[in-house]
Amino acid sequence: MATGKRRATFFNNIELETLMHAYRDFLHVFWKKSNTAAAAKERETAWENIASRVNACNPAGEKRTWQQLKMKYKNIVQTANRKKADSRKTGGGPAPPPLTVAEEMALSHNTGRSVAEGIPGGSSSSECTPQDTSALQTL
Repeated sequence: MATGKRRATFFNNIELETLMHAYRDFLHVFWKKSNTAAAAKERETAWENIASRVNACNPAGEKRTWQQLKMKYKNIVQTANRKKADSRKTGGGPAPPPLTVAEEMALSHNTGRSVAEGIPGGSSSSECTPQDTSALQTL
């Protein structure tokens, strides 16, 4: 049983804040709407740069890989969204736990970003044309 993987140490607050600030600096890379190999490589390079920043802020601590940091960021966002949803629930009971600094920063990264985008120049309230109804069957 001693031959198994050793559990990584917990992230400290400095690492978390550095992760969130570095992620914000690379938002333009992560928000690109490209799904090519070049874009994937650019995102991986961005995560490697984030990892070097986080590891530089904690020279005596454990070195984090870019995969660990990517997973940690995803977990922070999930936890923040869960806490935000819990705070909107109605009913009695104790108040939900407050957001951490990292969770607040994660939620602030997505403010102003549209949830869904439509077709450019299209409208969902446009009237039907004869071409649109030709595929429908009448009974």
